[in-house]
Amino acid sequence: MQAFSPLAKGIQELPSKEPVYVPEKGVLSGLARDINHTSELLQLQQHQLERKETARANWIAGVSHDIRTPLSMAMGYATQIMDDVSVSADVHKKASVIVQQSAKMRNLINDLNLASKLEYNMQSLHVEKINLLALIRQVSADFMNADMDGHYPIEFHTEHITRPCMIKGDTSLIKRAVINLVQNSINHNADGCSIFITVKEQGQNCILMVEDNGIGISENELDKLRHNPHYMYCDSKTSDQLHGLGLLIVRQVIANHNGTFQIDHSVYGGFKASISLPMIICNPTDR
Repeated sequence: MQAFSPLAKGIQELPSKEPVYVPEKGVLSGLARDINHTSELLQLQQHQLERKETARANWIAGVSHDIRTPLSMAMGYATQIMDDVSVSADVHKKASVIVQQSAKMRNLINDLNLASKLEYNMQSLHVEKINLLALIRQVSADFMNADMDGHYPIEFHTEHITRPCMIKGDTSLIKRAVINLVQNSINHNADGCSIFITVKEQGQNCILMVEDNGIGISENELDKLRHNPHYMYCDSKTSDQLHGLGLLIVRQVIANHNGTFQIDHSVYGGFKASISLPMIICNPTDR
């Protein structure tokens, strides 16, 4: 019975990331060798996986860096043409399109780089106290001020708020998550929609819900968004992309802040995304 103890311990420790070694002696030496060999194979696979993930993260960072310079030059020249009063209206319009599309590419590159850093734990968090309600109000105001044509009106509501929604987190990342939720409704409703932002207190958590009355999403698409991995995570079916990097970044940011992220159909007929973040106890003067 005593001879089985090291073998049993070795088998139990195989799922861990640490090397396992069982003394190869006695009548069970053959089984001990098999356990040790399995451990060596698992260690090799783990090392290869880590190298692969590091290479992927470095490749994304390298490509992002290399693209920024030529993209900035293209945007700069296009902006000069767009601001040149001597060019024709047609050339001005084309230059404007170049600037707009270049800006989208720049934002995509930034999103890709941030998502990669969050996925591989390369993004350091600058933790501080954040008044989440004030941050959400500011983001909402910025979007309303930028909506010159009134295609995306925003309704802001608060429910059961009895104290400042103070959380601990990285202000820039939390703000990015909130922006992405609102921008997601805009991106998927080219013809416009109303956006409904609700903040409420639920137990020890602050809840943010961003909904719209746009085209919505089918039950099948919603199920895929909830359960299928994003294309960044897999090596196949890369053309079958989901909602892009925006919601992926939200999910990563909220997870890094010990919160939860959910998506659903909205009562307004469109899409609904909600996040829940733990609040911290604070004095009424902590604003």
